[in-house]
Amino acid sequence: MFKDVIGHSNIKRQLITTLQSGRISHAQLFAGNTGYGSLALALAFAQYVFCTGNKKEDACGECPSCRQMQKLIHPDLHFVFPVVRKTKTPVSDEYISEWRSLLSKTAYFHLEDWYAEMGIEDNAQAAIYTEESGNILRKLHLKSFQSDYKIMIIWLPEKMNLECSNKLLKIIEEPYDKTLFLLVSEHPEQIINTIQSRTQRINIPPLTKTEIKQQLIQDKGIHAEKAEEYAHIAAGNWHSALCLLNESEEQIYNQEKFIQLMRLCWERKMLPVNTWVNEMHSLGRERQKSFLIHSLRMLRENFVKNFRIGELNYMTERECNFSVKFAPYIHEGNIIPLTEEFEKAYHDISRNGNGKIIFTDLCIKVMQNIRP
Repeated sequence: MFKDVIGHSNIKRQLITTLQSGRISHAQLFAGNTGYGSLALALAFAQYVFCTGNKKEDACGECPSCRQMQKLIHPDLHFVFPVVRKTKTPVSDEYISEWRSLLSKTAYFHLEDWYAEMGIEDNAQAAIYTEESGNILRKLHLKSFQSDYKIMIIWLPEKMNLECSNKLLKIIEEPYDKTLFLLVSEHPEQIINTIQSRTQRINIPPLTKTEIKQQLIQDKGIHAEKAEEYAHIAAGNWHSALCLLNESEEQIYNQEKFIQLMRLCWERKMLPVNTWVNEMHSLGRERQKSFLIHSLRMLRENFVKNFRIGELNYMTERECNFSVKFAPYIHEGNIIPLTEEFEKAYHDISRNGNGKIIFTDLCIKVMQNIRP
């Protein structure tokens, strides 16, 4: 329900007004990180549309439709999301149990959390395949069961392959009556332009520091001072704030590997560097990408730390301890080339490049830039 979504009061009011005034757009694009609440808002809006009780500023939460939405089993609600190919015709319905299980825990999660829920292999990458378009057509062709509307929530439409995107475009251009498409995207620029131009875009900004702080105090019982610290580091992302409460093994591993990489490259020890490369190569692509994202963040934080403006830094205590001595080595002379090399490595890994070659090249470039 809207009351369960953190912040975004203006967007909630806007969504409620569109339904009450009868000016609801049949295709809406919620653009923003899932950790900001984009998926949570889409779900709350769907429940508000379906609610048959006394709804004013929110769904009633008690009518049969609301009870079905709370269990994510409303017959007129349909989901599309990235999946891995385990059959010849991969569609979202194959993973609907896992999807409901994850959503029952939280609507604020990352793609890595969804990968873990699916239990996919390390090197597998999820997508929305061509076969999904036929499944969408089949579902939307049916009449609604108990609501005036049929709602299709598509999470991460940027993961659609081109053929599926083109077929979805035709459905959006000529929608069935009383059909709503709620697209929830973290990278809307990757969606084909023809779909973007036919949707009403709703930009979901980061949460405010105060909103995250208050939520940590109310929901998690965190002391105000610690909540203030976590809210600052989270930078508007509720998922990041939750991760800070219980630092994950992946976060610790990424930081250890980053420290190891920088020390080896400074010392220019090729044999240990080769061992480091082999270990990174043995990880799945999503773990490799996670490490590179972490490294890019650490480069930024250490560069900013040199300005000695604490409010501009977003690091955990573990990261700060390392940065005390490391930050001076990231300066205006190497921050741009280093950032470009890590971004290039991320791009190449995303395109299924050879991990050993990519990380070896990255180490050589770091050696050249970290120490003159």
